[in-house]
Amino acid sequence: MAILSNTEFGILRLTISRAQKRNSINAEMFDTMTEALSRAASDDAVRVVLLQGGEQIFSAGADLEEMRSLPEVLDRAMTNFFAALRAFPKPVVAQVMGPCVGDALSMLLYCDLVYASERALFSLPCVALGQTTRFGSAFIMAAAAGLPRATEKLMLSEPITAAEALEMRIITGIADDESLDNLVASKVARLAVLPPGAVRAMKALLTGPRNKALEVAAEEEEAVWRRQAGSAEAAEALAAFLEGRKPAFRPE
Repeated sequence: MAILSNTEFGILRLTISRAQKRNSINAEMFDTMTEALSRAASDDAVRVVLLQGGEQIFSAGADLEEMRSLPEVLDRAMTNFFAALRAFPKPVVAQVMGPCVGDALSMLLYCDLVYASERALFSLPCVALGQTTRFGSAFIMAAAAGLPRATEKLMLSEPITAAEALEMRIITGIADDESLDNLVASKVARLAVLPPGAVRAMKALLTGPRNKALEVAAEEEEAVWRRQAGSAEAAEALAAFLEGRKPAFRPE
């Protein structure tokens, strides 16, 4: 199973474990996480969710091979997962070591707390792949980092270091590899023992106004993404990436 799940001391750990594919997430994995969130939402034994990747890489994002071979299946699974994550009433914490790319970064933007190692590297290279962001990612990044900074990173498909991510306010904190486990463990342990009703109510107050605006922004992003994803340049960019060659873009 490429998503490992374990509940202990009120903490549901969901670990992306597909190292041979750089922890890229396929439809089955998105479905597994969606089902886990659905169960956890009504399970009193779960107080907080912790999302983790591997020590070398958090995730390379959505499975691009499946994106080309089974686009409708992957699209449905991703849409369901992001809807479940946005509506999840309990705190979600993410721990990031190594690269976090594409839709994996979009996933982090929905988390309540994100802690990263100093060597973490973030990227939403949608434009480089001939596409645009989905799930309100551009809206969240612009709101957090400001329009000029978000534009620089998204329009140019530039990577974001851990220090830059903290400065852009898209993650909560950074630590060295030796300290990160203890830092995250202390945060999720505290969330697991605080009054659960108060924690959920506080999350609703903090995320409620944003989620109302996010719903509208996500619909607009989805419409733009669907137009662009169906373009010839998006098909060429994806094919070139998977084939390891330089893309040849032509005016449409």
